Amino acid sequence: MPRPRKCRKVCQMPSTLAFGPIAPDSAVPDVILTVDEYEAIRLIDKQGFSQEECGSYMNIARTTVQQIYTSARKKLADALVDGLSIRIEGGDYQLCSGHEPYCGCGGCRKHRQTPCAENQEEKAMKIAIPLDEDQQSVCPTFARAPYFLIAGADGQQILENPAAQAQGGAGLQAAQFLLDQNITDLITVRCGQNAADVFHAAGMKIYQASGSCAQEDLEKHASGNLEILTHFHAGFQGIQ
Repeated sequence: MPRPRKCRKVCQMPSTLAFGPIAPDSAVPDVILTVDEYEAIRLIDKQGFSQEECGSYMNIARTTVQQIYTSARKKLADALVDGLSIRIEGGDYQLCSGHEPYCGCGGCRKHRQTPCAENQEEKAMKIAIPLDEDQQSVCPTFARAPYFLIAGADGQQILENPAAQAQGGAGLQAAQFLLDQNITDLITVRCGQNAADVFHAAGMKIYQASGSCAQEDLEKHASGNLEILTHFHAGFQGIQ
């Protein structure tokens, strides 16, 4: 008995569900692009996700993403080369409810309508800094940092980063971990665009680390001497 197919998380339905040549041939059947195939194209080709990050967001394995993506690209090629119309419908998917604490693809319409940042000032400030192996120095990478220093009104603690050894999608996994800790501010040397989109959608602030010592950066943050981080690199395998 075949294993049932897992529903793929989809941010939202496409605003346009059909495309076609100027003079379509009504006798030729349309190319059917499923909603989950459309989502894979949107995340990878439009948003710049890796296949690992796409799988993490859609809640499916990377190998499944590869199959969906390959099928979608073949259908698009058939439509372009042979002048066929495209319709987007069907597939195994579940639409994002908008009730999650963040949207992994950077903020869909539902999340932008959710006042996720309205009460940000009412939340107790909680700061995260990626730490190196010595648990004192700021780690130069965010997603693969061995530890995170968490500092809040109730003191400081050092937590292991569960995404440090992830096979793929480390940036999104690390971002989710910090959101689960109710972090309001992140101090980091660098940060990938996908993780930054998650943080911005959740109303978090991202600051540029100024030195190698985490405690010094905490002091500079308290005195207002840290700059907002504005440059984010594209996600890539191994380092984020």
